[in-house]
Amino acid sequence: MASRDMTQRVTRHLNPVGSDGMEGEGGYPAESPVVTAADLVRGFSECRDMATRTPLYITHHGRATHVLLGVNEFRALKAQSGSAGQESAEEKLFALADWVDQAVIICDQDMRVDFVNRVASAICRKPVGQMVGPKLDVVLPSISGSLMEVHVRRTVSGGEPSAADIPSPFADGAWLRLQSFPLGRSTVIMFRDITEDVRRHRLADAKAAIIEAMTAHGDVGYVRLSVRGTIDAVDVPFTDMLSLPRERVMGVQLTDLVLTHGRAAFRQALERAMQGQGAQCVQTMLLSNRGEAVAVKASIVALHGAYGAEGAVVLITALDGSTVVELPRAAE
Repeated sequence: MASRDMTQRVTRHLNPVGSDGMEGEGGYPAESPVVTAADLVRGFSECRDMATRTPLYITHHGRATHVLLGVNEFRALKAQSGSAGQESAEEKLFALADWVDQAVIICDQDMRVDFVNRVASAICRKPVGQMVGPKLDVVLPSISGSLMEVHVRRTVSGGEPSAADIPSPFADGAWLRLQSFPLGRSTVIMFRDITEDVRRHRLADAKAAIIEAMTAHGDVGYVRLSVRGTIDAVDVPFTDMLSLPRERVMGVQLTDLVLTHGRAAFRQALERAMQGQGAQCVQTMLLSNRGEAVAVKASIVALHGAYGAEGAVVLITALDGSTVVELPRAAE
């Protein structure tokens, strides 16, 4: 009798919400079993049995507030929701990584490759389809025994982030900037080619060493000019040659230090060098603070940077005045 009464109470609340089957004012789908909170308390045993077969909506003042369902259905629903959320997060992560301008490889805890972006595929010279799935050292056998493998294994085993500039295991003479760090249960490996940066740094080191050697030599003057021909940098031998302090020559036009009759020709040689017509070598006379002219030989080379011409470099050595061949006068 009690069971039949409870069934009647539940049935009494089976009111269609809408012909389209959508949730209406009550907040539950049409033709769904519904019970009030008061009836749930009075007949919980029957409601529990009914919830094992179909979700039971519980209302308070006519609006659905809770749903009673079996534990198996709840676990399945939770697992489905978590899986969908995880897949969505992973898809977003992979979509983002594919647009990063660095190489990105994502591995699991067994170092199996889960994801490779386009840049990594290009640097490793393998299509993405051949890289996803196998272990990292199988996909890229060239990393075995390399510094890249050492850094990656350190991150995988100990969860330790790592960053270093290393020789590339993919090309002789190339360099990579490597980062590896844990992300959840995965390990992210990011790297980019820095070969040109390394070469520029090496050239800068070589340049600094050459200037230091010229300073120690004492007879070779170094002058760096801006694109306007003004002096940006000098060494000690040059200032000693003219008996002028460094502060007096900085920002001065180098051609203004040439004797008047040779300035136009020296300016033409400087312009030819800076316009890309090759290195120029001239002999001329420079003014000095001692009141006498200094015979010199000057070589002029254009200075190019990452964004085009940046000026010129001039090397100057003193000559015996009797050996100077006077520069021809500039063309009228």
